[in-house]
Amino acid sequence: MVAPNRQFGISRLMILSHYTDRGGLEGIARSKAFWATNFLNVNDTTEYFFAWKQIIGHALDAMLSQLPVDLKRADIDLEAHTTASIEQFRSFVNPMEGYGHLYVTSFARGQTPDHEERGILTLWDRYTNLEGYCLQFEQTDVTRILELEASKASYAWLGLANIKYGIDESEREFKELSFQLSQKLLLRVAQDRPDRRLDIQFEKMWPDSTFEQRTMRFCATHKDPCYEDEREMRIFGYPAEKTQIQFLTGIASKKPIQKTATGKKYIIVGNIWRPGIEPCRIIIGPRANPDIAKILAMFAHPPVVAHADLPIV
Repeated sequence: MVAPNRQFGISRLMILSHYTDRGGLEGIARSKAFWATNFLNVNDTTEYFFAWKQIIGHALDAMLSQLPVDLKRADIDLEAHTTASIEQFRSFVNPMEGYGHLYVTSFARGQTPDHEERGILTLWDRYTNLEGYCLQFEQTDVTRILELEASKASYAWLGLANIKYGIDESEREFKELSFQLSQKLLLRVAQDRPDRRLDIQFEKMWPDSTFEQRTMRFCATHKDPCYEDEREMRIFGYPAEKTQIQFLTGIASKKPIQKTATGKKYIIVGNIWRPGIEPCRIIIGPRANPDIAKILAMFAHPPVVAHADLPIV
C-alpha cells in the first residue's frame, strides 16, 4: 500500500511552470506525462548535498560529544569526513538498479502576475539559455495525475512538495535525522573499538531504509538560499521494488526504471492514464523557435500560446 504520508493538493489554484528545451516540449506532447529524473542524475547534483553537509556536521558534533576522551582522535578532520561521506553515498547508490531511489520533476511558482505571464528571467537563462519553452500546468491537474499514478503504480512515496531554502536546525526533521546519523556513527565506533561506556540508543534507531528515504527527501527539499529565486515545487517519487495490492484500487504494478543512452535513470509519471497531463499554456522563450504548430497538434486540448516578450536582444 502507498505510504499514508503522501500528500496531494493545496487549498487554492496555482500555476506550476516547467522550463524545458524543445526536446522536452515534444516529449511531454507525445507522452502526456512527466519524466522524473534520478536525484543523482540531475544537472547539478551538488544541490542535494547542501543539506547533507549540515546534517552530518551536526551528527558528528553530537557523536563526538558522547565519546569518552580517550576514544577521541585528536586529528579528526570534520570537513574531510563530510566530503568522504558524500562520495561513499554516491558510490553506494549509483550501481543499484534504481528502486528505493528518489526521482524528481521540478516546477517554478511565480510570485507576481508578470512571472506567470512572461516567465522568470533567471530561469529562462539558467535552464533554457533563453532558447526553450515554459510549460504551465494547473496544480490541481498535476496533483490529480499523481493520485491516478499512485493508484496503479507501486510507490513507497509519491507527492508534490515545496522547496525550502536554507536549513533551520530547530526543525524537527533535521533534529531527528541528525540524531539518527549520530547513533549510526557511534555504532561504527563501537564496532571498531568496543567499549561499555558507549551508550547507543538502539530502541530509537530507524531501519536503514527509513533513514535513507527520509534523508533523501529532506536533502531534496532543502536547497542553498542562493537558489531562492527559483521558487521551486517538485514531484517526488520513490518507486517500490515490488507489485503491491492496494485497498480500493487493486494491483499497483512495479514501476519500470528507464535509462537514457548515457545511462541516466528516470521514471515516467502519468503515462498509465489517458489522456494524461497537458499544459494549459506554453510560453515561447525569447530566443526559441516559435514554430510549434506540429507540436500543438499532438495535444487533445491545444494550450494557449504566448511569447515571453522580454527585453532581450
